[in-house]
Amino acid sequence: MRHFLIISFVFSFLFVFYTAAVNAQGGLGIVDPGTAAIVGGDTGSAPPPPSGEQSAPAPQQTAQRGSYSGDILTRGWWGPGGYVDPIKLTLYVLIYFLWVFCASWMNGDMERLNNPNREAANLAYVGAYLGLGLGLMFVPLFEAACPIIFLVVLVPTLVYVVQRNRTLPPHLKVLTGEHLFYIFAVSMNKIGMKIKVKPRLVYEVGSPIEMEATGFNLSKEELTKRLVLARNSPGYNEFREHLYDAITSNATTLMFDFTPESTQLKHLVDGVWLNLAPIPRVVERGKTTDKMEDALIAMKLLIGGKPEDRRSSQKGTFTAIIRKKTKYGIEFVSQGTKTGEAAMLQITAKKVPFQSMEALGIRPDLKEKLMANLNAEKGIFIVSAPPANGLRSSMDVFSRCCDRFTRDVINVEDRLTPSEEIENIVPGIYDSSKGETPLTVLPDIVFKEPKALIVRDMTALPVLEFCCKEVDNERIFITMIRSNDGVEAIFRFLAQKIPAQTFLPRLNAVVCQRLIRKLCPDCKEPFQPPPQLLQQLGLRPDQVRELHRKRTPLPEPEERKRGICLTCSGIGYMGRTAMYELIEMNDAIREAIITNPDMKAIRQLIINQKQRGFMHDGVQLLLKGEISVDELSRVMKLYQ
Repeated sequence: MRHFLIISFVFSFLFVFYTAAVNAQGGLGIVDPGTAAIVGGDTGSAPPPPSGEQSAPAPQQTAQRGSYSGDILTRGWWGPGGYVDPIKLTLYVLIYFLWVFCASWMNGDMERLNNPNREAANLAYVGAYLGLGLGLMFVPLFEAACPIIFLVVLVPTLVYVVQRNRTLPPHLKVLTGEHLFYIFAVSMNKIGMKIKVKPRLVYEVGSPIEMEATGFNLSKEELTKRLVLARNSPGYNEFREHLYDAITSNATTLMFDFTPESTQLKHLVDGVWLNLAPIPRVVERGKTTDKMEDALIAMKLLIGGKPEDRRSSQKGTFTAIIRKKTKYGIEFVSQGTKTGEAAMLQITAKKVPFQSMEALGIRPDLKEKLMANLNAEKGIFIVSAPPANGLRSSMDVFSRCCDRFTRDVINVEDRLTPSEEIENIVPGIYDSSKGETPLTVLPDIVFKEPKALIVRDMTALPVLEFCCKEVDNERIFITMIRSNDGVEAIFRFLAQKIPAQTFLPRLNAVVCQRLIRKLCPDCKEPFQPPPQLLQQLGLRPDQVRELHRKRTPLPEPEERKRGICLTCSGIGYMGRTAMYELIEMNDAIREAIITNPDMKAIRQLIINQKQRGFMHDGVQLLLKGEISVDELSRVMKLYQ
């Protein structure tokens, strides 16, 4: 970029003075038409002599033309005819230096932000100026050409600013009202005019994310003390920066793996771990920790942990708030390892991101069956999912969708893990930190005669027996459990040693959810599937014209020219949707579980009954172009 600026600078001024010396028409209007002759050109029109004076003899005019080069040396470039307008030339030079400043700033900004299109953008910006800016010097009307050259400099700069600001947090945006006022205030202060600018504290600088200390049975003074200690630690802003980056990258987990040589950061995005570039361990003189270890100290101070302890397991929670409105619950855990220490931050949105079954990706026919089970007169309905597959969010949606206006619904939940408040659902709270269980509050709750109870933790045998007994009193119980599929969920309840003859007749249905990554809508590519693949998917060739897959890499030069997809950052996937399995219990399934409790045999029986499972949902998503065959295969094998 620097070479481009130097070349354009030299070329611009050589062009200006060459035009001033040779072109009497004055491109850009910088060179005014004059009366003196041009080197190597004709005489032009001489001004008429003053009234009463005789014209100079022709030989003398010829002598003047012959001595033109001498006139330049004695009179300067301006000459007797005003060849160069100094005001106009100054304006042109100022516009040039404005372009130099904008080009240099844009190049440095793109380099700091790791913009993959930096080289192409630099070439386009330089080319626009050299092509249009210098070409407009041939326009003789200064009042028309000068504003156009100014726009050639200004418009691309403003377009770049708008595009960069869209993807950056407020504190990094430029030319905003706050940014312009800050520049104005600083400039006025330098010349003696005092304008107050609110100083930003150290912990307010950087990413637009704030922290709140949380903890059960802790006083406000204790929580404030934790927050103050964390804010005053050297690594607080570094910690905030990495947490903000994880949240804006849609990561649900952030991991730090500390070793003597470096710190490896990992993001769990859409259920897949992504490794970030390792950060080398650089310890400044006089210190014993690097910036990443300082960040770990800040985390431990925020949860009330012991920063000096690098071996024991430490756990705690806190809240992160982005732009003072979006809250995330953070669960922190650290543990010493053979090579150092590892810390993990589980990120959970405080507000449920889904409000309806359609938002979860549930098809209409499945929704109808789910609504029937949620609003049944009596029985047990189980909602399940593998770990880290959105079970709590889906449970909140199912709770919201059940009939809570014509019947009494009570949500039995642990005070330590509260769920979202839902209108017309009364909370029934117990405190596991005091040794309480759902059974602590259930007897008092059923005394109020509710028709539906949401008991999220029903895995303890006494609780399960109590709920089975209350089913006979015309009550529906909705619960959840983590399992890889519906059959496993049933067997996990039976593992509590409850008699199958007691539990199975009262079980109405089990729904299981698996999350699967969606293809990036901007870089996915279609392909014609081979007949063997269609046969494996159970599809006929006439049913499918094309499927979609992740973008195929090109040879290195072509891939570099194409650039990475800015929508998905080159991952190929963006966001997740869900596949569902619904097992509706019947006598054949109950009898098979009692007589032959083999999960593989039960799964085959359900398939033979043509109850739709994960594969059916996956094929439908394939046909819609939302997922890839590779991703479907990965998810199906992951939970086998």
